[in-house]
This record gives sequence, C-alpha cells and structure tokens, in this order.
Amino acid sequence: MSETRAVFSIIVLLLLVASGCGAPEETDQTIDPPRRIVSMSPGLTETLFALGVGDRIVGVTRFCMYPVEAQEIPRIGGYLDPNWEAIIALRPDLVVLMESHRQAEERLTSFGLRSMNIDQHDIPSILESFEILGRVCGVKKNGENLRQSVEEKLSRTQMIVSSLPRPQVLVSIGREAGSGRIGSVWAAGAGTFFDDILKMAGGENALGKTHVGAYPEISREGLLHLDPDIILDVFPDLEERGLSVETVVEDWADLEALTAVRQMRVHVLSQPFMTIPGPRVGEVVETVAKTLHPEVDW
Repeated sequence: MSETRAVFSIIVLLLLVASGCGAPEETDQTIDPPRRIVSMSPGLTETLFALGVGDRIVGVTRFCMYPVEAQEIPRIGGYLDPNWEAIIALRPDLVVLMESHRQAEERLTSFGLRSMNIDQHDIPSILESFEILGRVCGVKKNGENLRQSVEEKLSRTQMIVSSLPRPQVLVSIGREAGSGRIGSVWAAGAGTFFDDILKMAGGENALGKTHVGAYPEISREGLLHLDPDIILDVFPDLEERGLSVETVVEDWADLEALTAVRQMRVHVLSQPFMTIPGPRVGEVVETVAKTLHPEVDW
C-alpha cells in the first residue's frame, strides 16, 4: 500500500466514524432476529462478536480483522467500494451499516435487502450501539452487559486521571512518514472520536475549537503555533507500510522547536484497534491515558 493511499484510508475511516449523527430508527420487534448478517465496518463486526452472534455473520469488509474468527468470513469489499454482487449472493437478512453509508442503504433497499444504520461516531453512541444491536439480534441482555462492562472500564480510567494535570495533546492521524521531515499532518479536531478519547484519558485537544473541520491539515507553521505538550502519532498500519516506531518518531526531530519534541513526548500509537470504535474503546482510552500520564502507577 502506498504512503498516500495508507494516509487516505485512515482518514476515510475516521471521517466515516465522525459523520454519524442521531440514533437509528426504532426496530420493529415483530421482525425475527437476523441469522445471516453482513457487517460493513470493523467496529460493527467486533460489536456483533462481543454480543455473541459472530456465528451469524456471513460477510465483512476487507478491513474487519478482529477477532481472528472474522478473518475467515467472506469479504464484501470496503467502506466505499462494496461488492454488491457478493453481498446479494450471501443472501443476508440484515446488513448493518454506519450512519455515513446512506448511499449504500439506498442500493441495498433497491435490491430488496434489509439494512440498519448504527451510529458509533463517539463514545456515548458506541455504548448505545451495544444495546441497539443486542435488541435487534435478540440478545438484549448481552447488549446491556456489554455496555456495562465497557462503561466500568471507562469509569476506572477516568477516576484515575480525574485529579491529574491535563496536557495539551496533538493527535496526528495521517501524514507522509519515513522521510525524516514533517511537512504537514492531518489532526483530530473538536468533536471527533479522538477528541472524545482525549477528554476521558485526561488530556486536552491542542486544536481546541480553533480549527475548522473534523480532521484539518496542519502546516509546519501551524504545528509550531500550537506547540503541544504531547504528540500522539496514530499509525495502525505501521507494519503494512514498512515503518518502524523509531522511523516515525525520527521524522519529528525536524521540528525540534516543539515542546513535545524537546521533551521526548512524541508517542506512536500503532495498535490496530486505535481507530476502531467498538467494544475495545475502553482499551483505547486506557492506552491513551497511560501514554499521557506515565507518572501513574498503572
């Protein structure tokens, strides 16, 4: 995968996540629980498995890699380029979509297939999605239990960081890497998935509300103006791009005037789950909290 395509893929995923709004329509409880489900996002796939209905999934996107059982399920393309013929051939009785899949929903309806939009654009909507999918799949109690367990994990992290100083943090979610120089970065802005994560993890978004757009491109001059205390460089596809943590961090030495660079507080987050909303959101918040607050005896 090329550098440009890799950056684009991460940004597209996060923009799709960020574009959710509102709750899905109430489910008709008279409809039988689905037995052949196609999932159109990694977060939804993980949620279905966590609810105990992974054995009902008959199709997933090429980005759905967790849990390992998901890797054995037939692929139906990507977020923006689904293979309609493959979906139809799987004979699903439900296709679960993200809120941003409006055009896909229209196509599925024209094929006579039942679909449902699930909002997972921020932490409250992720938690709500557990219960929504639990009810739809006929495992209501599982949805409630999943929500409770994730909420407990989030609460533990929030309690630990509640009285700690809140550093200014820049979250870089896409850039050209490995050149030994920083040109510009796409950063997580206000109201995004990572903005939510930072607040729960005991940090403040260095972008605040001063930049327009969910993931604005920040120039070198803009980075120097922001001068964050900490930089989180998100690379969930580090190995796929043939990069190492050391190489990614070395790029930032080019901006040694930044406080985060001088104080060696540039951190690479390469865990694949870092950009996936779903049942592992508690792990995402905990991972970021540990990175922001190494002074805590975790």
